[in-house]
Amino acid sequence: MMNELVVAGAGVGSLSDEVRDAVSKADIICASERFRNLVPEGKRYIPLRNIDAALDAIANESGRAVILVSGDPGVYSLLPLVKRRFQNVRVLPGVSSLQVLCAYAGESWSDAVILSGHGRVLNVGRFLNLVERNRLVILFCDSHNSPQWACEKLAEISTPLFPPLSWGTASSPAKGRPEGVYCVSSGVNVVIGENLGSDSERILSGNPEDFANHESPELSLMLVRNSSPFVPVNTHPRDSEFVRAEGVVMTSESVRAVILARLNMRRDSVLWDIGAGTGSISVCAGLESPESEIHAVECRPEAVKVIAQNAAKFHLHSIAIHEGRALDVVSKLPVPSHVFIGGSGGELAGILEHIAGLRESVKVVAACVTLETFTAAHTIMKDWRDFEALQVSVSESKSVSELSTLMSPRCPVVILSALSEQKFSACKKFTR
Repeated sequence: MMNELVVAGAGVGSLSDEVRDAVSKADIICASERFRNLVPEGKRYIPLRNIDAALDAIANESGRAVILVSGDPGVYSLLPLVKRRFQNVRVLPGVSSLQVLCAYAGESWSDAVILSGHGRVLNVGRFLNLVERNRLVILFCDSHNSPQWACEKLAEISTPLFPPLSWGTASSPAKGRPEGVYCVSSGVNVVIGENLGSDSERILSGNPEDFANHESPELSLMLVRNSSPFVPVNTHPRDSEFVRAEGVVMTSESVRAVILARLNMRRDSVLWDIGAGTGSISVCAGLESPESEIHAVECRPEAVKVIAQNAAKFHLHSIAIHEGRALDVVSKLPVPSHVFIGGSGGELAGILEHIAGLRESVKVVAACVTLETFTAAHTIMKDWRDFEALQVSVSESKSVSELSTLMSPRCPVVILSALSEQKFSACKKFTR
């Protein structure tokens, strides 16, 4: 039985006195191959190649064990995995590559947003939104989410009269983007740290376009500085703030507020906005949740252009626009956590049936203006979990003379919401 387990930060290749003492007293050392030279002779060495296999091997040992992690255990390390497997874990800090790079750059990282693309999926829209809105973003890189990849994306959106990443899909935008007026602050620059702590250490700095074709080692680190971050004035814009076009319908701000409350998106949601119109729901959802991934589906070319303009106006890179009929598009989209249906072009039943067939439960909100739309949505959604129906009736003041003001009613909207799973589905499994 393991007597003691220590997770220790190996820094960028040098050990603190406290970590060195723990290593000298340990019976077993678990570390990656690049830290093999830090393991004293005579110690039982467990290579940290496959994490699960290494933790299984440690669990079958007795005595004292030290797991050496790169950098500091508190910054994107395997510490959370270790704590789920073992109790009474002792943690010893190390100097992280993040600290080293910030020191070279002369930056305080107290207000930095820290991201990791090392062995993780990093959404392009989320990365760009965070760069837009923060003074400092620090990215742990790997071979896929490399400094070159990040600089390519930053260089693309630094071109004047270029819209945000909003055509095709969020992770793979297509060519032929619609026109828009958009430019990331010219104050964006980067600092790249390569092989920190080794003999081949190198620090590079400049504009993103300087490194759009530069290949860095796999375990590099990048710091992105924005001297004038974008700060949204209002996360719930008024109708007058949106770009409009004749014939392109927009959900009014009073109804939008209810829809967004019913959606109740998380920090990392994936939203389908079907029948997006002007994109007002997509924009407000993006402003509320800038780290989410949003897919606006619209079949009319004139509306597609307006959505792109609104996404650009509100500095949102997380909105991917898909032109086409909903049933042709949604089968190619990532599985959503949330869906809003504002228009369906007669495909409402098919859209809801498609959502019901997905492998995950989805929060669905549908806005119904006509009785036909309400009937079609209600027929399917009424048997879903947590079904709710709410009618929103709004009247606004309207001056009819210098002395008289009337309350002018708008067309009422019925909002249906539910989770795309059958009520009592768990109980039905045991019905004979």
